[in-house]
Amino acid sequence: MKIVTALLLFFLAIPCSHAQLNIYSALTIPDSLKKDANMVMREEYIKLTVKDKNTARYEVRQVFTVMNEQAKWNLAFEKFSDKFDMLDDAEIRTYDLLGNKKNTYTKKDMKTENYGEGLVPEGKLTYFYVNAPTYPLTVEFNYSIKYKGIFSLPGYRMHPPWQSVQHSVFEVEVPEDPGVRYKMVNTAMQPEITRTGNKDIYRWELKNAKAYKLEKYSGSAYAYEPFVFIAPNKFQLDDYEGDMSTWKNFGSWINNLYAKTTGLSEDKKNFYRDMVKTANGSKEKAAILYNYMQHNMRYVSIQLGIGGLRPFPASFVDDKKYGDCKALSNYLKSALDAVDVKSNLVIIQGSTMPRNVYEDFSAHFFNHAILNIPQQNDTIWLECTSTTLPFGELGDWTENRKAMMITDEGGVLVNTPVSNYKNNTESIHTVIEVNEDGGAKVKTSGTLYGDSRNDVLMYYHDLAADDKKKYFLTNMEWKHPDVFEISNSKQKNNPYRVEAVMAYEKMYSFNAGNKLFFEARLYPVFDEEVPEYEKRVRDYYFTRPYQVLDTTVYIFPAGFSLEARPGNKSVQFPFAQYTCNYSWDAATRTLTTIAILQIKDRVIKAADYSKLVDFKKQVLADMNEKIVMKKD
Repeated sequence: MKIVTALLLFFLAIPCSHAQLNIYSALTIPDSLKKDANMVMREEYIKLTVKDKNTARYEVRQVFTVMNEQAKWNLAFEKFSDKFDMLDDAEIRTYDLLGNKKNTYTKKDMKTENYGEGLVPEGKLTYFYVNAPTYPLTVEFNYSIKYKGIFSLPGYRMHPPWQSVQHSVFEVEVPEDPGVRYKMVNTAMQPEITRTGNKDIYRWELKNAKAYKLEKYSGSAYAYEPFVFIAPNKFQLDDYEGDMSTWKNFGSWINNLYAKTTGLSEDKKNFYRDMVKTANGSKEKAAILYNYMQHNMRYVSIQLGIGGLRPFPASFVDDKKYGDCKALSNYLKSALDAVDVKSNLVIIQGSTMPRNVYEDFSAHFFNHAILNIPQQNDTIWLECTSTTLPFGELGDWTENRKAMMITDEGGVLVNTPVSNYKNNTESIHTVIEVNEDGGAKVKTSGTLYGDSRNDVLMYYHDLAADDKKKYFLTNMEWKHPDVFEISNSKQKNNPYRVEAVMAYEKMYSFNAGNKLFFEARLYPVFDEEVPEYEKRVRDYYFTRPYQVLDTTVYIFPAGFSLEARPGNKSVQFPFAQYTCNYSWDAATRTLTTIAILQIKDRVIKAADYSKLVDFKKQVLADMNEKIVMKKD
């Protein structure tokens, strides 16, 4: 337990003002630090020691009090290890309300399992979950990690949301050569820098920082919480030395890493040339090869090859018919090279809530790879792991962000496409044939494009029949029928279609004498949660921009006449709009409702939030209007 001894000695040396405080008793937490805090970091000391380009050590001691159920996830100790970063030692201690030590758990008490099915060298997960019989609960984590190579260094998560910090210290000790760089985000706190011999020591210290809240749908916490990024200048990973001080140099290192993995045999090149021989131009060639890959290759997560950074050769993927994101992108690039179509590998952060990537701070922010094909008037972007995305579409996992494109000259930061609401469309057409008793037969069809289609493919297409019905009624929020049959596209087509035939014994919502009140449609066109705040501080994030085009047709039997219908409605804002128009054909007793909802911007600025609240109120008011029919 060398780390525990060393860190305890450090805390004994902390000035008396801290040493006198019983950090193990929840009763000593100042009231100012309890407000809005699900967790209080009582004492934290983190030290990153870089010895050279190939060696570093990360030591952590954290004493924290979990105040309630919302922060219980902090009680999970989970550390992944592989060939390049290995959990060296670990200990967990728990304390009661008064600060009395209750339990101690060492690494041998924790569970360690292999992960990655042999596709992650020395891949292990060590974990332990602390049981919380009651709250507040104070826990102490002590652990250390050995780094073999300083390609990706841990930063300092200084002050997460919903957490107050009583005292926290982060130190980085590094020789002048190789040296490191730092970038502070959402904080102006400058480090204290000292020089000892040929080593620089950077020290950040935070005291008595109060908890701050995040409103619902504020996007990623990364956009708000203070954070310090650490990145090397020179580094080494296995036998590959590199320089990360600029994006250009970083991209050159990636290029070197891929150097011997590209290319196909002459026979394979001829195979692909023959496949595209009738194609008209580079775009059509690329579409043919992308379609071939989607139907013949499969994605497998592999972290072999320089810590998962170097892909399996294109020839391997071509023969085995599988690969990870890097390998599949590299394979398609090689196939495109064979048919004289220029493409570039793009290293990107795949996530619906990604961190920012900074022009002035080159570092390894990435976890994914895609492909870019430059065109004279546009750029084609390809997600090579998907078997369902249409050619040239990325989806919300990689849109709207910066990424590093790997060129012959090195790395260049680029922007991926911005999401467009028109690409994410649900077009619904419903016919409701009402009978004399007020029941109805319903036929509906939905045609889905873009991310709307992708969601259904992911969460619906492969379900059993009964589960598909549940998905339709719960996720799509349709009025529950008495009889229900559902069908969909047999293949994962673009667009994707879902059709349903339903029967209702009672179609109307309620009646007043001989007047029957019907809903304008059988599901909510707009169901986003938009909480009301006196003053919104942070921007509001929709999952994506999108549009819904709804046509609902009521056909009434003889003896029914229109008593009242809602008036036509139009709600217009720069970021969203809603229109709903009604038309009544007395001869056929047919009422047609056409509604269009467009969420044009994914992010609504905090300054415009009151307008978004107003938008929802107006839309909901219209959606709640009833069609009133009189029955003779």
